[in-house]
Amino acid sequence: MTSHIFILGRVPALAFAELKTFFPDIRLVSQSVAASDHPLALPADLFITKLGGTVKIAEALGRVNAISAESLAPFITHASGRVVFGVSVYGQELKASRQLLEDIKERIGALGISARFVEARKGTTLSSVVVAKDKLVELILVKQDDGYIVGKTIAVQPFEDWGERDFGRPYADPVAGMLPPKVARMVVNIADGSRDISRPLAQKTLLDPFCGMGTILGEALMMGWNAMGSDISAEVVEKARGNLHWLTKKPEAVPGVTFRLDVADAVHVSTIATPQSVDAIVTEPYMGDARKLQSGKKADVQYVKNIIKGLEKLYIGCLRDWHKVLKKGGVVVMALPIYNINGKTYFVKKVIDMCEMLGYTTLAGPIEYSRPQAVVKRNFFVWHT
Repeated sequence: MTSHIFILGRVPALAFAELKTFFPDIRLVSQSVAASDHPLALPADLFITKLGGTVKIAEALGRVNAISAESLAPFITHASGRVVFGVSVYGQELKASRQLLEDIKERIGALGISARFVEARKGTTLSSVVVAKDKLVELILVKQDDGYIVGKTIAVQPFEDWGERDFGRPYADPVAGMLPPKVARMVVNIADGSRDISRPLAQKTLLDPFCGMGTILGEALMMGWNAMGSDISAEVVEKARGNLHWLTKKPEAVPGVTFRLDVADAVHVSTIATPQSVDAIVTEPYMGDARKLQSGKKADVQYVKNIIKGLEKLYIGCLRDWHKVLKKGGVVVMALPIYNINGKTYFVKKVIDMCEMLGYTTLAGPIEYSRPQAVVKRNFFVWHT
């Protein structure tokens, strides 16, 4: 019997990979919905704060063969006081009609329960913002085979906290195309592997050799890692330091964790980290200068090929050096670029082909992450030593 339902956010492939680290039995029910038979290790409202890719958690209540007021009203009648309810449908382009909601209201009203409802404004689902602000009793309906799984939302993603971490930090550089904090949290969790999230990390160290403004390092600190970062730019390193100091002063920061930042070339991190001292490397590396490709003009194929050739040399050099500082069984989670130019795809194939020769085994990937209309898309790979 399904225990919990997870509604995945804008990057469902990455969000599902994140959930796999906590639920070995996790399965996709639809493109944006996952389910598990296992109980949560923490209360739902706390557990969802640990995840970057899940926007809602619902408790599975049962199953119905068809959507009707008669079949759905019993899932709301246990509520007390004035009820504000709504219905979201996943896995099927079917919106809960106003008439259905009126009929549910009438049925529960006949039992002496005062109620009003909220309709989905766009599509077939209610946003997590609406669910939280209106304090909804939200029924989640997930199409499966010839019926629907019914769940009740018990936690939503803390959107205000994530917004502050993204837009309220002291330093940001949107031109550089850095990962949003939610995506950074997902890849940090993927690096952690299977563990009991209710227990703190045992003094593990995560390194980002292309740390930029420190987004990945910040999410690592928030999850209890000790963080190490480096960047070739001294100015960028100082901005990352400012962001991390700001983050560690927040009430939800994990006490006792530390961070260290250095100015260093990513191909030579072994000069700043001691051998076999790092548990995980999580990074979005330099992906080439794509500015010439974003003007709308037809791209020079040779220019793209030269970018790929340079990146292959850089990444292979990095992976060779990183192996020196990783512990045995250490993990690398790394984004690799894909250039989509003139209808053709170009990627760093040589890096993937050489991983085993460099001492790595592929655990997962490619896991796609990209922004809409991006010239350079990203595939995350997970390797271990």
